[in-house]
Amino acid sequence: MNTLRNLSVVLAVIVLTGFARRPFDDSLSESMRERNLLPPPIGIDTREELGQTALAIALGGLRPLMAAMLNIQAHTHWEEQDWHELERSYQTIVSLQPRLRYYWDTGSWHLYSNAYADYSDKPGLSKGRRSRKQKEFFEKGIAFLERGVAQNPEDWRLCQLLGNALSTSWRPQNLERAVECFSQGYSESGAPRLQRSFVYSLARIPERKQEAWRQCRDMWKTEGNRRYNTPQTIFFALQSWAGEKSYSMEEIFGSPRQALQKLTDYWFRQVEGFPMDGVAEAIDTLCSEFEVPKNLHPLAFPPEKTFSHDPFTRKPHPINPRTGEPREKKWLSIWMNRPRDTFRTHLRMTEAQR
Repeated sequence: MNTLRNLSVVLAVIVLTGFARRPFDDSLSESMRERNLLPPPIGIDTREELGQTALAIALGGLRPLMAAMLNIQAHTHWEEQDWHELERSYQTIVSLQPRLRYYWDTGSWHLYSNAYADYSDKPGLSKGRRSRKQKEFFEKGIAFLERGVAQNPEDWRLCQLLGNALSTSWRPQNLERAVECFSQGYSESGAPRLQRSFVYSLARIPERKQEAWRQCRDMWKTEGNRRYNTPQTIFFALQSWAGEKSYSMEEIFGSPRQALQKLTDYWFRQVEGFPMDGVAEAIDTLCSEFEVPKNLHPLAFPPEKTFSHDPFTRKPHPINPRTGEPREKKWLSIWMNRPRDTFRTHLRMTEAQR
């Protein structure tokens, strides 16, 4: 009897101690999760998705292993272009490993980029349905990445990834939101590339040109930012827009030849929405100085003008096997394919002869 009574006392003490420690343990666990020392608990939806065996593995402290296995499975979904299953896999993966940027990056990219591209020409669907599916998966990918940013506010690289996704010109854009992302990332990291991306997106919003010029001047104060072509050309355009002459063309670009080459490449980026103030005039003037032949003049046509034939040889473009019609090419792609190299060679030879 004494043994049973002693055992009962020991069990009662253990239970009471457990109840007494619970608030402290809960507080400690929450504090460790806030400092990313512990992962958040597995949610009900994730438990149901994993099943008993996988859940036992995850609860047994092998969440990274389970996430890695699911990531391999998601790769198969990508190969099979099964975007709904891929989405489900990554929702589970980030529930297991919410602090690992790789999974947020890869999962969102598959949705807003790969699935979006796949539905652009997916056979068996009407044009309207393809468009709706593109919109659906782009929004899913962005929402997925935004969730990653919300759950990892200290990881400024996720802000950068989200800003990049929202500012790419060949997919739907939200430049205002991209500006917010780059600004947040820059304020947290101080990384010059985030500052440049912030200015790039801001400069593409016509209503915020004054602010873009102010931020561009601030960016220009950092010597390292001046080495890159895009900051140079944006600074030139916004300085022209503001009617200021703080820096000469040579101070910005290094030489007249470099100015003409960089401004020409920048001119063809107007389809992205960059400011073009003073750019065409500068190109025209420099082309005259370098005696650029008429057939090599980059401003001969608007960048978006389409041709069903080569404007130089007058030969028609090859037939599109899908439509049976001659391919149409924009002046932008024609210029980048061949005339650009000939143009640059002419500039170098003319500069050497001076």
